Amino acid sequence: MNMMNRLFLLTLGVVLFSCGGSTDGDENNVADDSIYGGNFAMPIGSYFSCIRPIELQKLETAQVYDQVLEGLVKYNPKTLEIEPALATEWSISEDGLTYTFTLREGVKFHDDPCFSGGKGREMTAEDVVFSLTNMYKDEPTNRAYYNFKNTIAGGEEYYNGTASSVSGITTSGNKVMIQILEPSSVFLQKLATVFATVVPKESFEGGDYHPVGTGPFVYDRTSTSEFVKLYRNPSFYMSDAEGNQLPYLDSVFFRFYEHSEDQMDLFWDGGLSYIPNVPITSVNEVLEDRIQDFESNPPKYMLISEPQLSTTYLEFNMNTPVFKNKKVRQALNMAINRKKLVEKIMKNQAYEIGKFGITPPLPKIFGDYDFEGIEDVSYVYNPEEAKKLLAEAGYPGGKNFPTLSMQFRLGNDHYLIASEIQNQLRSVLNINVEIEGVEFNQLIENQAMGTADIFRSTWFGDYPNPETFLVNAYGKIVPASNDEPSYMNSARYINPAFDAAFEKGSKTANKEESLAAFAEAEKILMEDPPFIMLWYGEDMMLLQSNVRNLQTNGMRFLDMRDVYFKERVADEGKNGGNKEGN
Repeated sequence: MNMMNRLFLLTLGVVLFSCGGSTDGDENNVADDSIYGGNFAMPIGSYFSCIRPIELQKLETAQVYDQVLEGLVKYNPKTLEIEPALATEWSISEDGLTYTFTLREGVKFHDDPCFSGGKGREMTAEDVVFSLTNMYKDEPTNRAYYNFKNTIAGGEEYYNGTASSVSGITTSGNKVMIQILEPSSVFLQKLATVFATVVPKESFEGGDYHPVGTGPFVYDRTSTSEFVKLYRNPSFYMSDAEGNQLPYLDSVFFRFYEHSEDQMDLFWDGGLSYIPNVPITSVNEVLEDRIQDFESNPPKYMLISEPQLSTTYLEFNMNTPVFKNKKVRQALNMAINRKKLVEKIMKNQAYEIGKFGITPPLPKIFGDYDFEGIEDVSYVYNPEEAKKLLAEAGYPGGKNFPTLSMQFRLGNDHYLIASEIQNQLRSVLNINVEIEGVEFNQLIENQAMGTADIFRSTWFGDYPNPETFLVNAYGKIVPASNDEPSYMNSARYINPAFDAAFEKGSKTANKEESLAAFAEAEKILMEDPPFIMLWYGEDMMLLQSNVRNLQTNGMRFLDMRDVYFKERVADEGKNGGNKEGN
């Protein structure tokens, strides 16, 4: 594979500070009381609303909940390996079907009015059963179900209403046993997602839901849709290697800004600790106007860039009559000049153009996945072939082709991208696309109901496996009625050959066989495309240089439990310490 040259770095000769790993260097264990305190602040890209963990659709909501809620296991934020959380240890039976977890004792839920007297009670094995059973509730908004469908024994019977409990989840004292239907190479990864976090039944009763968990930070009920406040959990059970109780920070704030310029101005003034993605309208300011602030000794700000477990693509509404014709979808795939889109509009903020499948081409994460074979059947810019395919579909020169509607996330950056796509389709195929920016929460609902012909989407993987991307095309989760929302596979794409290959990959514990089946599914998906792959993510991130121990990773998983503030001094970690992943 010839990965795209990241010109915005090479041309300007910018050194990337902290490319993956810790922003701290060697100070991972701290025994200094002075590091306690401080408020960590970062922006979110849309209005926030409290929803149950099983309903999560947005990465930014998961980033909030990951500080409040915990599961049996969690990701290490640096390596993305699975490590203990509410379970201290686990074992797997020889046949790979039964997982036994030993629960941590003495862990308490946050103090909250949902409990008697407002005092958080101790977490029990029954809370784990309650939480995992929730994943099999038959509700349209239950996104967790599509990640755990046909996974835990008895889950489908509970979902279908033929059983009153999930038979595969049992307890014995402080142990929880989970029986799965088929050996799996990703079950622990799924348990590390926010969908499987452990919550008390009381938090679901008596009014509007807000997250109550066992994590390092407590959700502040005075939070609004624009300003989410978390404060330190004084009863958190974890300590650092020196015996200091975690977390170090007093609070973590997430704030929504309608205009990206506002968050950039606030960051430069020190009012934000972290910017997860630099707006494309601000790239020149970062890499040219303020470059000295990154290269000074000590640096004033840190610049981070690393490949993301994300894919940005256009999704066809398969209920739109013109998209029933495969040649139309193939023609549109060949009419998009992805290289121009990424270089001209995105200012090269991408890991690679979309010339593979929906799984981002990250060999370090996906090992021997057959990206080369997938590339062979995927699409590149070919205007003559695009015109030929459209003519064969019955629309020579775009004649009599209907006007299409495309919705995208509201915002200036997103408008620039949509406008360029609109222009390219008009220029190459002589077809008209009406574009509309929609507030992100509403866009999710519109996409589920198919209110436009094309949607622009960015998908972040819930766990590092092709399954979490390919599930977006799994036909057996599409509702029978178009009047019901389809939150997963919102394209409503159905292809039995794809489904068979996808299921084969999902139902084997042999990693090599699983990846081979998923790659086969991906090739089927490209030959019969419900999507136009645009690019794979690699955003620039900004960090105040006094932030320590903030681990960055391709999943954008944030764990703030041991983050702290400490000013840098000259000659101390100018390049941000760890350069892994560069």
